[in-house]
Amino acid sequence: MIYRAEEDIKRLPDKLDYKLVLLENHEDNIILRDGKIEKMLRATSLSLAINLYLDGRDGFFYTNDLRRDSVSNFIKQAYETTRLLEPDESRTLANPDRYYKGGGPDLQNFDATLSEIEPSEKIRLLRETDSEIEGSDKRIISMQTRYSDRQHQAHYLISNGFDASEQSSYCTLTSIITVEGKGGQHPMDGWGESRIFFNQMPRTGIAPTALRRALQKIGQHPAPGGRYRMILESPVAGNFLQPILNAMNGQALQQKTSFLLGKLGKQVLSPLVNIVDDPLQPSTRGASLFDYDGVATRRRELFKEGRLQTYFIDTPMSKKLGMKPTTQGIHRLIMGPSSPNLSPEKEGTSILVTDFNGGNCDLVTGNFSYGIEGLLIENGNIIQPVSSMNITGNILDVWQRLSHVSNDADPWETEVIPTLTFEDVAFSGC
Repeated sequence: MIYRAEEDIKRLPDKLDYKLVLLENHEDNIILRDGKIEKMLRATSLSLAINLYLDGRDGFFYTNDLRRDSVSNFIKQAYETTRLLEPDESRTLANPDRYYKGGGPDLQNFDATLSEIEPSEKIRLLRETDSEIEGSDKRIISMQTRYSDRQHQAHYLISNGFDASEQSSYCTLTSIITVEGKGGQHPMDGWGESRIFFNQMPRTGIAPTALRRALQKIGQHPAPGGRYRMILESPVAGNFLQPILNAMNGQALQQKTSFLLGKLGKQVLSPLVNIVDDPLQPSTRGASLFDYDGVATRRRELFKEGRLQTYFIDTPMSKKLGMKPTTQGIHRLIMGPSSPNLSPEKEGTSILVTDFNGGNCDLVTGNFSYGIEGLLIENGNIIQPVSSMNITGNILDVWQRLSHVSNDADPWETEVIPTLTFEDVAFSGC
């Protein structure tokens, strides 16, 4: 199919560059609520994405109608539409010298059996998960257990010399529990695990963890406003890093809407911050030999002892900024722990943040305000669950006050970020 589409492009009146991506996805989604099947979906999709480059014009088009005549007509219409676009000389294909040329490691990140496993086997896994806590606590109001998986395969064909395929998969199992609280409250929380291969999925522990977290929320109310040590639980720590990553984007730099503009090579975060993007680790989610532009991936330092090492600059942004292209963005982010000799401070008062509830960060100034919930902790002991609170400040200022990076990151996530401890953070009631 992809080579037939290439033939159609070559028959167009003008000679032009192109990028073709043939995408095939298979997904299963199953939800049990209180032991009964609430939703069951199995979907397979085949689609074609096209970029056409004509005299500085870049048109992007997408179709899932892959009948022969339909694709031919689609390409003709895409060509006519591209001719109407305003030229932008920066919109070009990547330099072929940067393309992946083979010889990379076997990433071992595709489970070919996922689409062959009977739905009954996946439902059995859901029921096993439920059975761990079923009837174990009278305060349980409802249990929702979710299973999903995805196989992704893509074939890339780029006119200036790239022809390669990639594939990946993952499956996820999640338990969400609602319990009877106080004063009419119905606290809810959950826990989930992801793996690449179905036979790696945990068979125990997910529902009990979800129940413990839900029960832990009973009696939530705001703590007194003030400045506290903030501990960001590993599953949500990436939320607080996201504004930093967004500010590294080439488009934000080009539009001068980044608080990291002009900060390359400078100390902007705590010296405890060491972050890399390592997409070449086999058997990990996010692993990839090349990006959407066909550019070969490599291990790349993002921050070294708090110093900014790179920006995310693709080919168009490199031309606009007059800088060398680097990469489109993150594949597999890994944040290293503090020295083994360091341990988080247990004395004093802390708030363990277990979830974020809305808010925003201004990418120009770095000023932020986020709603949070979690636990108030005194000298290592839980005092009360908290909710309806905000944290405020400047994102770079708070990251300078990072005092500990734990070693509890989930290695199965695409962002491997552990629990983080920050000193003297402003908390207030909503």
